[in-house]
Amino acid sequence: MTRLALIALLAGTTALPVSAQQQQAGNAASMDTEGTFQALVEACDDIDAMMLRARIRLQLPRTTEEAAAKAQEMLDQGFATCGSGDLEGAKATLTEALAIAEAGATEVFGTDAATEEEETAAAESTETVAEPTAAATEEAEEKKPWWKIW
Repeated sequence: MTRLALIALLAGTTALPVSAQQQQAGNAASMDTEGTFQALVEACDDIDAMMLRARIRLQLPRTTEEAAAKAQEMLDQGFATCGSGDLEGAKATLTEALAIAEAGATEVFGTDAATEEEETAAAESTETVAEPTAAATEEAEEKKPWWKIW
């Protein structure tokens, strides 16, 4: 029993301590989510730009520090551009920032950081599924044992 308690104590003390500041718990953005969202919409109300922002922010903790800094800088530039009224320029900047963040994540993890949708679309475009013929279906039914009626 003492051995188990000692192992539990050792495991608890060696776990990575994460403070509230590192988690950003209790910061202004987490306390006033409605105000944060309204400020974001006032800066740029284009839904595509906001979706790109969300995808970039998801990649930032996973990517290299250089790529994260560059992507964050481009994210700020993209929203400034969007706020000035140039939606196409903003989307181009944000798309480039996303590509930089994904490339950095690929460098960190060694695998492609592309989304699952892109991988699925690529797999579907290269695969062709043959439909079973009536003869093949009939032959399969004949091979079933007599006790399997369904």
